[in-house]
Amino acid sequence: MAPFARNAQDNNSDASQQRWLQQATPSAEFDRAEFIDRYAVLRWVTDHGGLALVHSMVDGNAEPKFVVQALRRHHGARLADQYACVVVAQTSTQVSQPWVPDLQAYDVDGPGKPYYATWAQLASVLGQPAPYWFHALRDRDAIAAWRPGAPPAQVPAHDIATPVTALTELAADEPDGSPVAELCWYLAREVRRRGHDSTTRYINELRDNAAQGGDGAHLVLGAVPAPLLRTAPDKPTEMVRRAGWLSITERRDVLAHRVAAFAQRWDGGQDWHTGATVSVRPDACTTASEWAKRLTPAATDQAPTVLEKILLDNGREGDSDVILHDPVASTPVLHHAAHADGTELITYTLQRLPTHSPLAALVLSAQVCWIRTEDGTLWLAPEREGWGIGYGYSGNGCLTLARLVDVLLDDISAPAVRAGDPQAPRGLFELLRDASDTTYTRAQLLAARSE
Repeated sequence: MAPFARNAQDNNSDASQQRWLQQATPSAEFDRAEFIDRYAVLRWVTDHGGLALVHSMVDGNAEPKFVVQALRRHHGARLADQYACVVVAQTSTQVSQPWVPDLQAYDVDGPGKPYYATWAQLASVLGQPAPYWFHALRDRDAIAAWRPGAPPAQVPAHDIATPVTALTELAADEPDGSPVAELCWYLAREVRRRGHDSTTRYINELRDNAAQGGDGAHLVLGAVPAPLLRTAPDKPTEMVRRAGWLSITERRDVLAHRVAAFAQRWDGGQDWHTGATVSVRPDACTTASEWAKRLTPAATDQAPTVLEKILLDNGREGDSDVILHDPVASTPVLHHAAHADGTELITYTLQRLPTHSPLAALVLSAQVCWIRTEDGTLWLAPEREGWGIGYGYSGNGCLTLARLVDVLLDDISAPAVRAGDPQAPRGLFELLRDASDTTYTRAQLLAARSE
């Protein structure tokens, strides 16, 4: 559905209420660009008040109400003197092609609800097409320098939601042959390539729309992607990627923290050695208590590692959180102060167990899945983020656990279950589906698998 149709159908339920963009006349003069909070704001002055065209500098989209809140914090009671209407540029939500970005408007003295607008409406008020910056091209300097009639700036494509500066800064300091450097350079170049390719495709679709007399004919591009000077980068091997992330997640410096934040937005850290986070209550069962007794204090005279910082950042506000260390799995553990329901320990599972000792038993206790190997070591069952494991019910978690047990019986260092893995043996699934807190020996698991 086109933006104009949405505007008429969804946002003008009060026919007597005329929107600001509908009553303003072409009398606009461009004033300036300013940056408020996380938004780039281009201001025009009209006979009916100021008009703001806003682009988010951290995401492709922005909620008009949050934009207005930021403007109100900045301008205070003077907001209505500065802006009568705030128009927020969005990425397209249209299902049909070709692609045209959306606009949402908000009248500062209006009914308090955003409404869809068209680029034709905005151009009618401004007396000329308004500029649009694709989210991969929202460069602060280029936006600040824009003036009506200016040709599009050439901006190296980048994803504002996943900035790559930390990647290149970290790589620049690494020695030759470093897996960290190879990983970071690849990711930085891949982000640029994807941004260039997608933006080029969108621009071509937008131009097709304009050539057909669509709403895209009523906007101009604030920037176009600078040419790519390299061929598509070769993806490092899994061994290099995992070695790189293992080194990064053990570091304590701010660049490593920023690179890790990039990874979590990029792919959820799928190549890290850690997987999902899990909550363990040491007073819930003897198995959890056994595991908790091996934990040791972490260093308190140093900045947190990447993995420690993630746990701390996700801690509960108001708790006196303490970082501990699991010397067997080499993972951090966040200790929450005691609550009414007992002490809580938050840690990471591993994506694969670093041992050659075969699986001796599967321990299911207090909704936590444990693996005990023949050398007596206790491990949290391997698990990827987003691929939860469980037991005692008929669902994906139980299917995932059954598949995991199947592969660990043959190879204790096999990776946690991922998309595309074969289905679990029916016998193992049925055993775990009907399970409550219990321990299954290797012999019992093998017997169930063969059924």
